[in-house]
Amino acid sequence: MGLRKSAWTTDDHAALACVLGARRTINAAVASELNLSDEYVRNRTACAAPWDTGVTEKDLYNSAICELAAALSSTFAAVHNKLQMWRQLRPLVRQEFIAGSLDLERVRTIHDHLLHARPETVIALEAEIVKAAREMAPGTLGREIDRLLIEADADWDRAVRTRTARTEKRIRLRRRARGLSSVTALMTDGEADEQLSRIDVEVARLHPEDPRSDDQRRGDAQTALMRGEPLLCECLTCQVSRDDADDATDPQAPDADEPASKTASSSTSAELPSASTEPGKTHPAPGVTAELAPPDPSRRSRPGGGTLIERWRALVRGDPLGTHALYPDGHGGMKRPPPGALTYTPSRALAAQVRAAHPYCLHPGCNVPSERCDLDHIVEFDQRNPERGGWTIFTNVGPRCRLHHNLKTRKLWRTELLPEGVLHIVDPLGNHYFTAPTL
Repeated sequence: MGLRKSAWTTDDHAALACVLGARRTINAAVASELNLSDEYVRNRTACAAPWDTGVTEKDLYNSAICELAAALSSTFAAVHNKLQMWRQLRPLVRQEFIAGSLDLERVRTIHDHLLHARPETVIALEAEIVKAAREMAPGTLGREIDRLLIEADADWDRAVRTRTARTEKRIRLRRRARGLSSVTALMTDGEADEQLSRIDVEVARLHPEDPRSDDQRRGDAQTALMRGEPLLCECLTCQVSRDDADDATDPQAPDADEPASKTASSSTSAELPSASTEPGKTHPAPGVTAELAPPDPSRRSRPGGGTLIERWRALVRGDPLGTHALYPDGHGGMKRPPPGALTYTPSRALAAQVRAAHPYCLHPGCNVPSERCDLDHIVEFDQRNPERGGWTIFTNVGPRCRLHHNLKTRKLWRTELLPEGVLHIVDPLGNHYFTAPTL
């Protein structure tokens, strides 16, 4: 079958050109953002004399990255990694990025695959890599760069693969919506292929009638392998077989010799909910399906997060230099310190209570789990006079990762706990950020 005669018009070509032009504009804008971010961090790092203030250059750098992360609603790691990538880009790659010919994903692919390569090898391959980047998708581009590196320096490639397989393995957890999380594991190609092969073996045992999608089957297979259990088929035939097997091994199951009427009566009784003496609660009659009532909005533990934050943002904006803290002295409204309040280190019970109430670092946008955080005093603990300083109590202790803990200790960032559980944080430039309480 031959090719059909082209029916494209001039307008179609012009529309495609507009799409490509918009893409180049976006790429150039992203490069400009990284360049401006780099200039911002350099200026902020050089804005104070560390030997006069006691603040180190590293503290200033970390604070500048945190300022950008808070303003961009991002994280320290994301901003730091992009900035370091920008500073390490090769001249030709940076030139193409600024011109809009390369997007961020391809630029990151080039950077990651050339990381730790010998400078002379990179210089020799740079032009060819840039040419390939204009034509290849990121995944294909990464494999092409690896091929070029193997051809140019096979000994280095073998050595770096051995080293990275030993030192760069890691697992990252990301909380997502509706009670789901994603776990990303960095491993060698061989280990990844082995794991996928095991998943495929489990999935292949399922019947074609299994109602799950391919992604659901593979996800359930991964969970089954993690638990050391077989992946169960969910087709109707297998479910009925499992139910029959459970009934046969259930010691409370009715005997086969019992009359059918007695068996049916027992089953009906077992399905009925237990009687309740609470007023206002009724149970449906047997065989009647109860409709689920809509959730009662008045049972929420606090007002909506956005409304809560906006209200406090308006109050602070009206008096930005005032003290809005719920307990400015850090004593939690108590006249006398309770047991353990005058000890710097929280007790195990208090630490567990604080970490349960705050799953992550209190700094805005930080996603470091509280189990890996320091337990920091919101109002500073006074080592010389503990009774005068902030006490070690639930309302004055919160998880803070080591990075953000140090920034608060250096007094570059300020923190106060507002009523309704809102945390108010001020950066060195005087910008105000708010963290809503955990539901």
